[in-house]
Amino acid sequence: MPEIRVTPLGAGQDVGRSCILVSIAGKNVMLDCGMHMGFNDDRRFPDFSYITQNGRLTDFLDCVIISHFHLDHCGALPYFSEMVGYDGPIYMTHPTQAICPILLEDYRKIAVDKKGEANFFTSQMIKDCMKKVVAVHLHQTVQVDDELEIKAYYAGHVLGAAMFQIKVGSESVVYTGDYNMTPDRHLGAAWIDKCRPNLLITESTYATTIRDSKRCRERDFLKKVHETVERGGKGAHEPEGAHLLLHGADREGQPLLQAVHPLDQPEDPQDFRAEEHVRVQAHQGLRPGFR
Repeated sequence: MPEIRVTPLGAGQDVGRSCILVSIAGKNVMLDCGMHMGFNDDRRFPDFSYITQNGRLTDFLDCVIISHFHLDHCGALPYFSEMVGYDGPIYMTHPTQAICPILLEDYRKIAVDKKGEANFFTSQMIKDCMKKVVAVHLHQTVQVDDELEIKAYYAGHVLGAAMFQIKVGSESVVYTGDYNMTPDRHLGAAWIDKCRPNLLITESTYATTIRDSKRCRERDFLKKVHETVERGGKGAHEPEGAHLLLHGADREGQPLLQAVHPLDQPEDPQDFRAEEHVRVQAHQGLRPGFR
């Protein structure tokens, strides 16, 4: 059996800066390229010097895979591609491709324009980085080269979040990124084909956490919304509000916004609107995450 080597460049023992280098049957794949939000210097980025000491990064890495658009999974991408020097393919889903540059630019404005931090990527670097992205559909098998193939699966974490299976010949690795197994008003549960990978790399941040029920969490959320409005604050549904919640989400955010009803109103099972949820997912190039 060929050796599979795993090198965490970030998030090996903490939360943030997710970046894992996997070597499988002679192929080298980087899984996520995140930023640690707790640092304001070079420690915020993964230590890319571990990838190779000789030659160009692109000659060593076969591809980079981004699981979703949260900055702890994609925040270092422009730094890696435009400042460190990787110019190979970067794979992510279509929704991640659409949302990722928005969050990157927003964080750049905070770090550089407001805080004046140095050694940070520019707006143009974000644009140049995104030109290297190859967008994939869920359940689409992508042939990176003659031997390496990848396949994305619905992760149920945020819009566009995906788990990835990486295969080289008979050897395979599954990387989950962040995933969710409980469907709610906005997203379905994670789903993957029945498979037997040689290695599973999975998110474990909340592995030992026992969460409240969905109904309890929804009621807590609605209570905070009503308390805010009663104090004169702005609700997410008000046109003149700050629109912090699901800003620009349009129809994808509709099911959650519909949850903002009086607390004493009976819960209507039709609020979920499964058909609309599935149709919106199909429109975004996604497959429904629940079967």
